[in-house]
Amino acid sequence: MTSLPAYPARADIAQDLIGRVEAARRTWRAPAHVRGAATADDVEAAHNAVLADTQALRRLVTKHGWPGRCLVGDSGSEAALTIALQADHDPAFQKTLLRMLAEASRRGDATTAQWARLHDRCLVHGGPQEYGTQYWLREGRIELHPVADPDGLDKRRADVGLPPQHERAALLARHHLAGPGPAVTASIGPAPVTSERHAA
Repeated sequence: MTSLPAYPARADIAQDLIGRVEAARRTWRAPAHVRGAATADDVEAAHNAVLADTQALRRLVTKHGWPGRCLVGDSGSEAALTIALQADHDPAFQKTLLRMLAEASRRGDATTAQWARLHDRCLVHGGPQEYGTQYWLREGRIELHPVADPDGLDKRRADVGLPPQHERAALLARHHLAGPGPAVTASIGPAPVTSERHAA
């Protein structure tokens, strides 16, 4: 594992990534109960923001590879992951990013938890996930996307540095759902996917 510098090498890139994710709190990162009341213009703005952010990330990784902690710091690297998780319109690019992130994790420039979240995001396009980081938003509920070997889920999560699934589900529910006592269930259904990091 490499020793991390005290400051990222490219604070300017970090600021751009973080700024994009902060701006997205008004569009694609808005809580589900806010998105549910979105106008057609809001939906178009969110879509355009995802496309623009994905293109910015594509340019960045073409030049620098995965923007890890050495290049952009912890916050910048987390922002890059947040953008990668939303690039569902380009699954081939997500898989390329996953390979880059795996290598960054091996050399200590990214965390295994970050890798696990993007790994799950790639898996849910065609089957069950492995680490339980992806959820459906459907009919006022946060629903865990199907998981392979659910009995071993929390052990696998612990192995990659993720907290127990029920803790993250509760945080997601508080972030995304309005009103007391939001429901958190595990089932299958056709709805958008959200990542557990949105609760942070």
